[in-house]
Amino acid sequence: MLGSSESRVPKILSQIALKPNKMNSTFYLNKAKDCFKNNNYPDAYENFVNYFDSLDDPTTSTPAVQLGFTKLVCRIGLVLEEANDTEELLKVYLQALNLFPNNYIILNNLGGYLFKMGEIDIARRYLDMAVSYSKNYLPAEKNLMHCKWHQIPRWHFKMLNDKARNIAYSKAITNIIRQGFTNIVDIGTGCGLLSLIASQNPEVNVTAIEENKLLAKMCENIMKENERNNVKILNCNSTKLVDPPTPCNFLMTEIFDVAIFGERMLESLVHAHQVLITEKDRYKIVPCAAKLYASAINYRSPQAFRVVNQLQELNLKDMCIRQIDADPYDAEDLSTKDIDYMSEPVIVFDLDFYDFLELNDILNNEEYSKIIEIECYKGGSLTSLAVWFDLILDEETTITTDPRNDNRVNCWEQAVFHLVHPIDVVAGETIQFEVTVLENQLKFYQITKPNTCVACWLVSKEIVTFLNDAPLVNEILALTNKLKHPDFINQFPDPNKPIMDLMSFPLLGFILAATQGCQFYTTIKSESDFQYVDFFDHILRVNNIPQGKMIVVENKLGQNTTMCGIHKYLKECRACLLDPISTDGSIHPTIGLKEKIIPDQPDIFMLPAKIVVKVVLIYSEKLETWNFVQDKNVFDFKISRFINEYSGCEHPNLENFVYEELSSPISFIVDDKDYVKKTQNVLITESGNVNGLYTWYELKYHGNIDFSTKESFYLKKTCYLMKHKRVELGDLFRVVMRREGTYLDFRLDDEMA
Repeated sequence: MLGSSESRVPKILSQIALKPNKMNSTFYLNKAKDCFKNNNYPDAYENFVNYFDSLDDPTTSTPAVQLGFTKLVCRIGLVLEEANDTEELLKVYLQALNLFPNNYIILNNLGGYLFKMGEIDIARRYLDMAVSYSKNYLPAEKNLMHCKWHQIPRWHFKMLNDKARNIAYSKAITNIIRQGFTNIVDIGTGCGLLSLIASQNPEVNVTAIEENKLLAKMCENIMKENERNNVKILNCNSTKLVDPPTPCNFLMTEIFDVAIFGERMLESLVHAHQVLITEKDRYKIVPCAAKLYASAINYRSPQAFRVVNQLQELNLKDMCIRQIDADPYDAEDLSTKDIDYMSEPVIVFDLDFYDFLELNDILNNEEYSKIIEIECYKGGSLTSLAVWFDLILDEETTITTDPRNDNRVNCWEQAVFHLVHPIDVVAGETIQFEVTVLENQLKFYQITKPNTCVACWLVSKEIVTFLNDAPLVNEILALTNKLKHPDFINQFPDPNKPIMDLMSFPLLGFILAATQGCQFYTTIKSESDFQYVDFFDHILRVNNIPQGKMIVVENKLGQNTTMCGIHKYLKECRACLLDPISTDGSIHPTIGLKEKIIPDQPDIFMLPAKIVVKVVLIYSEKLETWNFVQDKNVFDFKISRFINEYSGCEHPNLENFVYEELSSPISFIVDDKDYVKKTQNVLITESGNVNGLYTWYELKYHGNIDFSTKESFYLKKTCYLMKHKRVELGDLFRVVMRREGTYLDFRLDDEMA
């Protein structure tokens, strides 16, 4: 509950009766403080507003009063967000900003909320202001970075830095222009690289079409910077044009995802044939064709699609567990994966982009499909299909994404289609698939050896990756053995108290319930997670765990602590296993439970006992390829200063990351404080270049039971970016760690230690 008021949210601001009276300002302030202390947020807010209105200038109030009001507004914002009351939330934030326009905390919270609501461009404006008013407020820095990443997706950097792709396109475009095709339409121009290439010829006229408003504006600025007067930019989706905007005898585009169809390329090409290409008797298209291939593989790397780790301790050996609502395919660099090719590639589609009838048939014929046959040249477990393509730019130039080809372009990965259930095949066996393109997605349907599974358990991606992370599972199993030992149990006055397991999959809770009859609490983080309770109940049944041993509580960490089920039930427990690291490698809000619980409940055994973040200086060419465009990779066109503004200061979710370590690792303890700034010296152990600070965690559970996330599949790693720097053996530098709540940042001090 929120306190004495019956309302869970503030009164509509227009209904708040403001009573400006300078003689009563102290009365309003004291009442506001009392109401806030008693969690009566609506009345606290009303009295704060009346207090500020009684002043000539609200900003003349003391810093302590302004901080108290800021905390109240942020708390109300969380409550309103929980209640899905967007209208009232915006009123509260905007009125607070009318009082304190430079309040970077409120600006950040409003920007962060708008970002989550999908209002990216509006969020960006508030986050820009938050950062400008406080250069060192880490939450605003991180939120602004994520906002930029959504404005300009990060694959743009890889694409622009792919010199092989760029050179091939340049060769084909130049060749077509030399043949006299100079009226060009560029579909999906992005920041305009292909248009820059074409417009080098002054005889050429280019109409560049880009749907993304921000990219279209960037493209305009890039054309001005590169003095291109023969390029016209249209900010729209090309398929929305009902008339040709310009004469066109040359269509060029690069709107292909890893499975070629995913960026609506069929719709765009069909429309271009119908509307955009005006010289029907003589025209060119770059690329002119594509071949899409599929190969049968045994995917042996850890995966997020299905559980492959056999957890016999919970009788999961024969259970079919896979990800719910999984994408039709994953984009992966198969050259870095542990896979076994089981067939030669077969051509799935041989597309001629000049063939309007075929393209239109694939796009608009609901009954369109084709059958492919894949002959396996070796036996084993067929788990997935690997898909890649050749892009034929013109008669002379072809590029490929074939993972087996060392000369492939690298801006595209490969598509991996996981079979719903793996099948066993023998050498020489042929497997048939039906192939369709539905809603711009390539899909395979297995014909041979169809699914015979009676029941599949569909769970979250987090549960799948947790169960497939064998080292993490093994450490949790070792921890259960420790907690079952009499020496540990006898430490507690009441050994029959329950435990709380906050991991995505409560393995510790299940094991202790099965072996000791221990009651345990687990959490549901959102409404969508309730569907996994059936899966948990099934585990209880197959392990003969009585009903009532598992209690599911709602997790509202980050909200008002009086509303949080975790805090209520944790006080009844003797031990708690935290989930302190999010799957993307950031700090999870559960880390704050120690600070909130331990002072009042010192007997609760909190795990892990210690969290250490490890840092090492590295060099990786991919860090620069993925995050910063270099003009030398785009024919020295002036592009980098425009696109690099959207880069950021870190690269998260790293997996199969190739890098070189140039220092000894250093350690920072992640404690319970909300704000921390620490420095530590790092020793260079090898001369060379550095461009990143690579981080991972070591979770010290109990005794010698530790888990390092460095090789984890469930918990990804993060690299903090830095300017390319030359270092020498024996150099000593200072690393600065900043933390505010769940936000973490690492920088290299500019000066040597």
